[in-house]
Amino acid sequence: MTDKLLYYFVLTLIDIIMLIPKSIRRGLFKFLAYLTYLVFSKNKKIIEANLNLVYKNDIDTKTIKHIQKSCYKKLFLTILSIVENQYLKKEDIESMVTFENRHFIDELQEKNQQFIYITAHMGNLDLLGVFIGHFFGSTTHVQQKLKNPYLTNYMKTQREKYGINVVDKYGAVKQLYKALKKGGIASLVIDQNTNPKYSTKVNFLGVNTYQLTTSTLLSKRFNIPILPVFITGADDEYKVIFKDPIYPHDKSDDELNQLQADVMSEVILKYPNEWFWCHKRFKNSHKDLY
Repeated sequence: MTDKLLYYFVLTLIDIIMLIPKSIRRGLFKFLAYLTYLVFSKNKKIIEANLNLVYKNDIDTKTIKHIQKSCYKKLFLTILSIVENQYLKKEDIESMVTFENRHFIDELQEKNQQFIYITAHMGNLDLLGVFIGHFFGSTTHVQQKLKNPYLTNYMKTQREKYGINVVDKYGAVKQLYKALKKGGIASLVIDQNTNPKYSTKVNFLGVNTYQLTTSTLLSKRFNIPILPVFITGADDEYKVIFKDPIYPHDKSDDELNQLQADVMSEVILKYPNEWFWCHKRFKNSHKDLY
């Protein structure tokens, strides 16, 4: 009963939020982000620890604070975007985004080449799914269930509107395998902290740490390339960035894993304000960091 009441409360809150003019509601969420930044210190400490690890303690306080504020703002605007996205029209979607290196995906699709998307916790991931589904077709994507089953189903339904076929994190490999076997496209976010049991060691952002191997295993199994894709931007001005496809031919698993870590590292270091530094990304490889 509690789950259902919370679900209806959230739906009512969404309706109220969408009655507020766009510029005002976005200003409100930016204010809430800044307020959270001032009041709650736990995530700020995580961000600072990650930055000092990656930049070898060679990063000034001003830059750290700027990235901390940016991280809070992106979290809040992503939450708002999840609400706003369900009301997007075709013309809205097409006016909000530009593409960098679009030829990489165009060439794969012209050849009818199956592939696997990979990305990182960077920018507005929910909108990235919307853009990918709208412009390039449906994908099967892994999503962790929320504690509330009604909200989980709600999120799943909203994402399926844009061609994002959601599968649960638990048993995801089996579901992704089924999708690829049917000729579908899979997408994975592979930069999060992970259990060493289900991962491998790579150098990521200059740090020796663990990384998921799911994309490598599936790429090898189906002999298909991995296509890195990322999103940057805010406030209806976004850029989707494609990087060179990574082909599994003549590469060991270790090489394939490291190439994915390399491309994510390159983009994150180019756009440090876009990455979610508030994750305990290195918890299992640097146990005393947090």
